[in-house]
Amino acid sequence: MISLQLTLLGLGTLAAWLLWTVLQRLVLHDLASVPGPTLPALTRWYECWYEIWQPGKYPFKLKELHEKYGPILRPVPDEVHINDPDFLDTIYAIRNRNNPTIRGLLVDQSVGGAEDWHVHKMRRDALNPYFSQKFTLSMQDLMLQKRDQVIEQFFTASRSGQPFNLSDVYFAFSNDLVRNFCFGSDSDLLHNLPEAQIQRKNLTRMLTGVKVNKHFPFVPRLLANILPVFLGDGAIPPAVMDLMRFRARCRADIEAVFKDRKNDNKGRHSIFYELRDSPSLPPEEKTVRRLQDEAQLLVMAGTESLAKSLAIASFHLISNPSTLFTLRAELSSARQTSQHPDQPVPLTTLLTLPYLNAVITEANRLSFGVTNRIVRYSPTETLSYTASSGPHKGTTYVFPPRTKMSCCTYCTHTNPSLFPDPLKFLPERFLGEGDELAKRKRCMMALGKGHRRCLGINVANAGMCLIVAAVAEWDMKAWDTDERDVAFLHDYQVAHGRLDSKGVRVVVKGRNGVDASCIEDGPLLTA
Repeated sequence: MISLQLTLLGLGTLAAWLLWTVLQRLVLHDLASVPGPTLPALTRWYECWYEIWQPGKYPFKLKELHEKYGPILRPVPDEVHINDPDFLDTIYAIRNRNNPTIRGLLVDQSVGGAEDWHVHKMRRDALNPYFSQKFTLSMQDLMLQKRDQVIEQFFTASRSGQPFNLSDVYFAFSNDLVRNFCFGSDSDLLHNLPEAQIQRKNLTRMLTGVKVNKHFPFVPRLLANILPVFLGDGAIPPAVMDLMRFRARCRADIEAVFKDRKNDNKGRHSIFYELRDSPSLPPEEKTVRRLQDEAQLLVMAGTESLAKSLAIASFHLISNPSTLFTLRAELSSARQTSQHPDQPVPLTTLLTLPYLNAVITEANRLSFGVTNRIVRYSPTETLSYTASSGPHKGTTYVFPPRTKMSCCTYCTHTNPSLFPDPLKFLPERFLGEGDELAKRKRCMMALGKGHRRCLGINVANAGMCLIVAAVAEWDMKAWDTDERDVAFLHDYQVAHGRLDSKGVRVVVKGRNGVDASCIEDGPLLTA
């Protein structure tokens, strides 16, 4: 009898809790008046379904929902998603950040993991000098050396006539650069492409686990710290195992920095040697544990984002002869009008070439940058938004302090009012001048928005200029590769193409119209 009473009491309590949750989220909540379907306003399981079991399809679902409900809706119970380019600057003004996906990467103590704006600013200020344009140009010799190693790989591929994986080369190039900037050491993956392929696949697999880590944050810690004791490492899913190994490598790198106290200039101007000795950071910001998180984020983000944009740019140049022709003409003109036409075009000139930079910007747009929702909130300010279109046009919604706001990159970068024919590669959309172009550039989110914009913009632009200019010299044909290998089909923190993709693979046919069998080593003239 007592057991039955307890059971009924438990069921009654559960029913009351469920009823209260429904009432609170759908009727009493500050966001109750926001349009949208009932399920995402009621429970995060709706988001979880589209992120894990679909998989990685929630940005596409959100765009579909916006087409029905208008520019504002609730993607989860406590957040508004506003698909309006004119409201982006309000969302991404100086605000605190709330991003559960970052926690899924286990980088809570990194600059990207800082929720409070003041903590973020302190960490970013310590890093800014090493990502400035001045510092980037001071590392030009390294970047040119790595560019030349990429060219060596093109020469080798042209002579062999065998299929060649550009994704592996770009991963190696990006990782070599990032590790030099971070640790003053060279992993030299460009001379070890099989290892580059292994690391690239491991990183891709690691990112496919980010949504599980986000919704079930105990999973990686449980699997990594408890199950192996009883069942061995084989019990850990590969994506989690990759994450743990990557964290271990980053920790080893940071521990090596702390142990290396010799005053021999080795690594002296690299990021983590400088952070270790930074007078502007308090001691708690210079622990091995915190700098491990920082290293993990910088190496992962810096490698993945640059490599992805390079692969996208290369694929579309190969697939669009007219675009390649226009780019080659601009590079040739730059070479002929330079003071030394028989010498490579300087990086400082490449950075100013309109069409080259339009190609790079368009590749960045179609890379989509961070593809999950980047959430912001103001701890003290009340904000409002008036729907600019849709069935609730003209309705004003008021958001009290600490209301979470977001807009995913996919919705902005495929907005046809900003980017007509948005999934087509059209560098010309970033040429010219005027208000329309200024708005397009202002709404670019691939490298972030506002004061939390990507730290590595200058490094990425320099690397893109050097490699895209180099690629333009070569005649390549896609091999067993199509647009699904570079398209945004799945959201795993960054855009993923088809899940069985092997990367962008090509056959190098020749150089500037010269057949591969006739090519001899010679100076690179485009960069």
